[in-house]
Amino acid sequence: MRLCVLILVVVSVGAFPPDRRSPKSQLAQSPKQVPSSLRVREATRDCKSKCASSIAQKAAAEAKAAQAAQNAAGAQAAHMVKTQLAEKALQAAKAAEAALAGKQAVVEQLQQEVKEAEAVVAENTAAVHQQQGTVAAAVAAAQQATAQHKLMVQATQLALQQEKSAHCVLEKTKFGLQEKCHNLSEARARLAHLQHKLQCACAECAATKQAAHCACEAARAACGNARRKRHGRSRNALAVRAPDKTKNGR
Repeated sequence: MRLCVLILVVVSVGAFPPDRRSPKSQLAQSPKQVPSSLRVREATRDCKSKCASSIAQKAAAEAKAAQAAQNAAGAQAAHMVKTQLAEKALQAAKAAEAALAGKQAVVEQLQQEVKEAEAVVAENTAAVHQQQGTVAAAVAAAQQATAQHKLMVQATQLALQQEKSAHCVLEKTKFGLQEKCHNLSEARARLAHLQHKLQCACAECAATKQAAHCACEAARAACGNARRKRHGRSRNALAVRAPDKTKNGR
């Protein structure tokens, strides 16, 4: 009965090494493979973690079974069986160490990814804060631009009103200038006409004055001639009377 148990333990322990070699080779190769996508990486990590856990548990169970079989065999088991069981236990320990190394690699990889994710979060947080500041500055600039636009619209409306009033004043001043120019031309024409009439009147006055002067001179000469004739007649009359008196006195 004990011999049958030993044979079954040896057979059961000898059946596991081929399975342990393949997970061990997978664990040796798994840390080197780093996928590009995060989802594929997480799925691969979960699969590796499950495989490593199952391998470690299986290796621990095999080691305990080999130890129990070795203790149970005692003196009845041959030295070869003990050696095989020891090799199986050593292989199981190596498989557990390989699983532990895989777990440690996964932990280190996760720690590195956590650091990278924290760096990305910090960078994105700084970018968000910077963008918030930029948005606040843009909002302030937009509000200032809106206020300036309102002021410009008001200034434009005021300028349009001033332009209209200026055009009205311009039209009035143009009409007034035309009227003043017309009055000036009429005044100049009247002045020229009056100057011409004045020149004619001055010429006529000068001619009349010359004629009056000549008439006065002629009248004076005539009056002088008349006086001289009267004096001459009076002298002749006195001369005629004087001889008559002398004759009568004699």
